Amino acid sequence: MMVSGLIQQMRRRYSDLPQKHLDARDGDGSSTVYKTQFSPIYEQNYGVYVGGVLQSPGVSADYTIDLDTGDIVFASAPGNGDAIEMKYQSVTFRDQHWLEATQSSIRALGDEFFRSVIRSTSGLTLSAGVQVYPLPSSCIYPTEILASDNYTVSGNFVPLNVNHFYDRRSNKLILGLKPTRSNNAAISYLSRISLPTSVSSVLDVEENWIEPIELKNGAFYARARSLDLAQQGNVSVEEGHLSVQQMRQLANDNEALFQQWKRRNKPVRPSQTIPLYIHGGGSIKST
Repeated sequence: MMVSGLIQQMRRRYSDLPQKHLDARDGDGSSTVYKTQFSPIYEQNYGVYVGGVLQSPGVSADYTIDLDTGDIVFASAPGNGDAIEMKYQSVTFRDQHWLEATQSSIRALGDEFFRSVIRSTSGLTLSAGVQVYPLPSSCIYPTEILASDNYTVSGNFVPLNVNHFYDRRSNKLILGLKPTRSNNAAISYLSRISLPTSVSSVLDVEENWIEPIELKNGAFYARARSLDLAQQGNVSVEEGHLSVQQMRQLANDNEALFQQWKRRNKPVRPSQTIPLYIHGGGSIKST
């Protein structure tokens, strides 16, 4: 699933569907700053018109816009009496906010949830005279480390013939002695789930992990919504208090369900074939 698909599900689930608006006003010949009536602004659908002409957004274009606050700053002031129209959609969470929530939700799964990389020959190369090797940055638990039996990538990969161990804190492989000759290696390991970097990214998760991510995302959304409601001045005390309480309760309920799901569905780590390290030990079998 792509992040954009997840976001659409989140918008439907938590009623954050874009709302259409049209703000109209006249320029006065001197003002360059205008503000939309509603914000944040949905980044996928907005347009600013002056005298019926669509303006170009950007630092070096006709105007810049702050999608979070709705502030529009024109490069030059619209003329006196020029019709200014702002067509846009407002949301509670922009796509960027949902993306950031999704990143945080995946981090919250922690290293207990992982992807498996089986016998990659690109993550590790043994060098002559080197005893300590950094493993791939996404590695959280190597399950096997092998070396080529003929020193080429086309050879058979067999267990290392030297004593070695994995230092989790530094994510490094430490050999019992320095190789006298460079060699190709293969490593199987559990990989940290990669974080999506954009709305168009593909989620690096199992299909059944979507539900807890949605729950955690909902908790982030509800907390942010409760804060917004608490700061609003256009609702009665009773209405504001009730809405804030509802959002906080939703956040707490989602968080509890997320933690419950994690406990029940934590994957079982495969066995690790890396032998125990014996200090000062070198070769563990004849070459």
